[in-house]
Amino acid sequence: MTDNRIQRILAEVLLPLIGVFAWHWSFDFICWFYAIDVFLNAVVGIVRHREFRDPMGLALPWFELILVIALIVLSGNGIWSSFKNFLAYKDMGIAQGYILIPLIILNEWMRWKLEQRTRMLMFTSNKAHLLKISGFALTGVFLVFFHEPFASSLFFLGVLTVANLISKPIISAK
Repeated sequence: MTDNRIQRILAEVLLPLIGVFAWHWSFDFICWFYAIDVFLNAVVGIVRHREFRDPMGLALPWFELILVIALIVLSGNGIWSSFKNFLAYKDMGIAQGYILIPLIILNEWMRWKLEQRTRMLMFTSNKAHLLKISGFALTGVFLVFFHEPFASSLFFLGVLTVANLISKPIISAK
């Protein structure tokens, strides 16, 4: 299966959605979860895909990351305190941040192995990045005017769902 939309929806949307309802993840927690995923994806994109992508395609994930960090700032919590809370948040006696970071790394590694096996590189299209960026900007506006973290979490996850459903990855043969 070379279409990684299902994998992205599971990693970016389903797990955080379960976290919101089952583990009471905060808006900051979801943003940090996504920010770490985008950061790893951007680093891997630079290391492995730079010869296949245009400069705009390499810059958009970094802009997306900056926007997610801005959402954390807009939520009213400090960056470092919210990151510490992300790492230290416990449910059933287990700090979830320390479990989720390896899961995010595992997701990126599985994508890399899939690319190795299929001999194809999968990129997120620039349109998908721009759709996410505009959705995150709307989330920021919603957060500033209504300061409703729970609704902002659902709006944020809705943006990711829509962007992942309507965009197909760009696939290039190695």
